[in-house]
Formats: sequence, structure tokens, C-alpha cells
Amino acid sequence: DKIIPLQSDARQSAVINTRMRSTFSTIITANYYPRALALYRSIERFDPSATLQVLVADGGIVRPHSPVPANLRLLDVEPLLDFSLTRLLFEKYAHTVMDEFRWSMKPVFISWLLNQGFDKVLYLDCDMFFVNDYRFLWDELDGAGLLLAPSWNNLDPDAGKDSFLSSYTGGIFSAGFIGATKAGIPVLEWWARACHFMMGALIAEGVSNDQRYLDQVPVYFPGVKLLKHRGCNIGSWNELESKRTLVNGQTMILGTSPVIFVHFDAMLVQNILRGHDPLERGVAGLTGLVGD
Repeated sequence: DKIIPLQSDARQSAVINTRMRSTFSTIITANYYPRALALYRSIERFDPSATLQVLVADGGIVRPHSPVPANLRLLDVEPLLDFSLTRLLFEKYAHTVMDEFRWSMKPVFISWLLNQGFDKVLYLDCDMFFVNDYRFLWDELDGAGLLLAPSWNNLDPDAGKDSFLSSYTGGIFSAGFIGATKAGIPVLEWWARACHFMMGALIAEGVSNDQRYLDQVPVYFPGVKLLKHRGCNIGSWNELESKRTLVNGQTMILGTSPVIFVHFDAMLVQNILRGHDPLERGVAGLTGLVGD
């Protein structure tokens, strides 16, 4: 089987300028480029020099409506073909469920970027968006191999069965946000092997695609740090444990932590559009962003 190169005038060389020594990353299919661009714009707002590496997993046609920003790098799978488990993951998943290939490539792509010369890599799903200064996240990686973000699922069994059980079916960490340094490469290699072993929403087997494997990481690997800032990774699933309140017109989490980045899962989008989530009232421009 052949991995199809990225079909776009925006295709860029795999040679990456690592002068900044740190970079953001995400993985998309070509039709999700607008979301990757929105993520980049939220990154650029707080650091115009920051870079975002975008792996286009399906090799599809990217049709940007405006020039691709210089610090947003579009890459296809071809340069990674002989790196780590890329070929095996492609052969197993890409022709059946592209999402499973895309998700399984997270640890491989992060490892590849670290091997390209970056010292720190932050991976975010493309439906995430920064609303406040995130630059402290780079400091969180000092002395760590991997940085994991708790999902902060509902902890109260009496508050809702499904939301309480989500920690046991989907995992306690979000695979939508991962930070890594070169010290974390052994963890990433293990995670890639686990993803190659099995993907899917298989509750009986204890598998939730790439995500639930992360529950094992702090137990078996050294140098794993947990991101405890409660304003990070805000989504619909943590509305109970990461309660939003308005403080002087600004949405705060648990009354004290400003929102740093939001994960726009489908339910959160609906809640915001219907005015059911205080995020809509206390984060500037959020309603317009979701509406677009």
C-alpha cells in the first residue's frame, strides 16, 4: 500500500527549522485544515513566533482560502513512513478507520518531532483553542518526560451514572493534550505499540482508542507530570468538576483559575450555542468562534 502525498500547493518540506527548540503540533485530515488554522491563530495571539506542525494523515487536498501562515507547517505522512511504527499503523488502520490511524499516530508524530531536533513538543487536538496566555505550559515540561492533562471527569457517583463511569470507560487523562521532551520518548514508543496492538471503543477489553492506555503511564514510567492548572482542557465532560463561574465578568474555573484552553467537543459547542454553559458569557468572542 502506498501513502499518498499531501496534494496542495501548500505542501511543505519535512525540513523543519528548530531554532525555537519548542513547537506545537496536531494531526488532521485535510478537511479539518480550518480547525488547525483556528488553533494556530489562538497560539499566535500570545506568541507570534510560535510554530504549529500539522500532520495531514489522509494525504488529502488542502485548499486554504488564504496563504498558509509561515509558522504553520503542513506535513504529510510520507517523511514519517520509515520512522517508528508509521508503516505498520498505516497498514492496519488507514484503509479501515482513518480516525484510528490519525489517533494512533500521535505518539509517533511527537517522537518524530523530538527526533527532528525540538526539545519540547505540545500536541493538541485541532478542535482546541487557547483563550489566555499558555506560555507557562513550556515551563511545566522542565524536568519532565511527559505532561498529561486530567480530564477531570465527574467524581460523584450520585451526580450522574454516565459521567461518573466515563473515567472507567474512557480514561482519566485526555489524549487530546500531550506534552513531551526527549526524556519521554520511551513512553511514546510504548504508547505507539499499545495503539498498534488495539484501537477502538472496546469497553469490555478496557480500550478507548489511544486514550485509556495513558492511565498506565504515571504508574510504569518515571518523569511523568500531571497538568494541574484547572483552566486547561475545558470541555463538556468536566462541567461538574471544573465548574464555571463568572467573576467580574470573566469565566473562572472553581472561582479561581482563568480558562487557558478549551476543547470544543460536540456537546460543548451545543451547550455554548444554547447559552447553557457560562463559558459563553465570560470568554470574549467564544460564541462567534463556535458559530463559525
